[in-house]
Amino acid sequence: MASPKKAAPELARDLGISHTTAVVVGTIIGSGIFLVPAEMMQAVGSVKLVYLAWVVGGVLSFFGAMVYAELGAMKPEAGGEYVYLRDSFGPLENFSLSSPYLRS
Repeated sequence: MASPKKAAPELARDLGISHTTAVVVGTIIGSGIFLVPAEMMQAVGSVKLVYLAWVVGGVLSFFGAMVYAELGAMKPEAGGEYVYLRDSFGPLENFSLSSPYLRS
């Protein structure tokens, strides 16, 4: 009796909108939201400009997340940023772009 072929292992695709929102919010909070405003206020000197900087940064972050979401939908294989760079610039250039040891 022939043994059945095993399917190739695959990453689970279980992340929903609540999971991705939690990751983004956690990253923003964890990256210094409690430390940065005082330094920004000292550098800028105006509360309105600090709020404007946060809003502009939030909008840019949102658009960046949408770009990554679109790339993820276009290229669902595992690898993330490596896959996007590899397909854009080729394997050798991608390695040099993504490796911190090879940057000049």
